[in-house]
Amino acid sequence: MKTARVLTLCIVAALCACHRDSDTPLQPVPTPQISAPVVAKKGPSAADLTAGMVEAVSQGKSQLAVQLKFDLQQRPVLGQTLDIDLAVVPQIDAGGANILVTGGDGLTVFPGTGQIDLPAVQAGQVYRHSVKVTPTVDGVLLLSFNISLKHDEMTESRLFTIPLIVER
Repeated sequence: MKTARVLTLCIVAALCACHRDSDTPLQPVPTPQISAPVVAKKGPSAADLTAGMVEAVSQGKSQLAVQLKFDLQQRPVLGQTLDIDLAVVPQIDAGGANILVTGGDGLTVFPGTGQIDLPAVQAGQVYRHSVKVTPTVDGVLLLSFNISLKHDEMTESRLFTIPLIVER
């Protein structure tokens, strides 16, 4: 009885397969094309670009969205010129930025490095600059940076300080 059922199914399948009209060409089944969205390749982040740098200390209560990081190429020594590498990282777009560098007592800022003007800045970008100073006394000396950003028809400022420990 099982054999009869299997045989009947095979005969029905064979008859259905042979009943096709040979004049009608086969229509290709369209295959859906799936395209993934193109993602722009991002470069390194601001954190990657400033890895190994130290964040400057913010003074006061300003909420201006900007970071200042620095790196010293050598230890500060009395009477020797010191290069300080800076990285300014604004968190907002601005029409321009101005950085005023002020040396505390016993710290001389080289002419030409005391003011830094940047054209329009973009949020999350890293703007690098170098400042040269010469310590004239030993001890803990403070170097101040007043960063002003022009945005939304106004100018806001934030004050940062970098402590330098000068040895003889």
